[in-house]
Amino acid sequence: MHEFSVQAGQQTAQFRRYLSPENMRLLEETARSPEGAWLRDALMDDKMLFALRDDVIDVYYFGRALYRIGFSNGKVVPKTHVKYLIVNADYIKLREGSFQYNKTHLQADYTKQASLRDMKSAAQAHIGDEGRGVYNAIYGDPWVIDVEVAFHTLASDVPEHAEMQIGSKKQDRIDVVRLLPREDGFALEFWEAKHFSNSDLFSANIVSQLKGYRRQLQARESSLIEPYRNVCQFNSRLLRLKSDLGAQNVSAEVEEAFRSLGEGETALSVLTDPALFVFGFDDDQKEGRWKKRREDIIAELGTLNLRDIGDSSTGFLRGFKKPRNR
Repeated sequence: MHEFSVQAGQQTAQFRRYLSPENMRLLEETARSPEGAWLRDALMDDKMLFALRDDVIDVYYFGRALYRIGFSNGKVVPKTHVKYLIVNADYIKLREGSFQYNKTHLQADYTKQASLRDMKSAAQAHIGDEGRGVYNAIYGDPWVIDVEVAFHTLASDVPEHAEMQIGSKKQDRIDVVRLLPREDGFALEFWEAKHFSNSDLFSANIVSQLKGYRRQLQARESSLIEPYRNVCQFNSRLLRLKSDLGAQNVSAEVEEAFRSLGEGETALSVLTDPALFVFGFDDDQKEGRWKKRREDIIAELGTLNLRDIGDSSTGFLRGFKKPRNR
């Protein structure tokens, strides 16, 4: 896997997707070890999405990062937010200035399958309509390779999905990166997703946001290839690991495509026009409020850069409305 940086004016802004061979080996060994039940459970759960970062891995469930997997002193070091460890949630009494909680309110020892089930249950309280809809589009699509993509360099201890400021400017974060199959290989396509209830859709904000992403992608076009080849190599190894662990839904064709992309054998390009994915509306809204706004957005972005569909599970298809076979 390769490292690189992007030159932008007088500053060097790094965008990295990289896992060292040693850390990949540690991940595989942990998944096969008695202490690796937490990792095996996550790998075998088709609702858990592994997103490679800079020598760390974020593991998402409907847009919530249940794990951040790091590496230290020759070991795999996972961590999670305490809110995902809450069980037996109820009101806690305050007596004599102290909250009367105890270990029964938080998970402690990891229990195979049960602990991940409880973490997912705790995460439900933090999943909104937009996050749920986006991941309904992602799940079942083998070509989604990245989510919550921040172009600014982050502190290694902060997940890319975290809300934070870079100086006085908020990060540019793109929701989904997907491989688009083409006759001569694959192209990287970048998607911004919005639920119909998101007010940004009906203001100038959404067009400005997409145009800002376009400038970012145009400036970084040539420098996105190597990190996403690294992501493909990582996904190839993950699929092989899942297969070795007994997963039944691993596609040999998809794994081979990832391997070939990771090794540089298959062409990979970048679509610098980001696409907008709008979902969550009914027929009345489609023919009412959305009809005129859709025309305005197409005039700004182009037909092929918009996917608008009521049911998000039909997936990411530029400019088309017919559901794909999933």
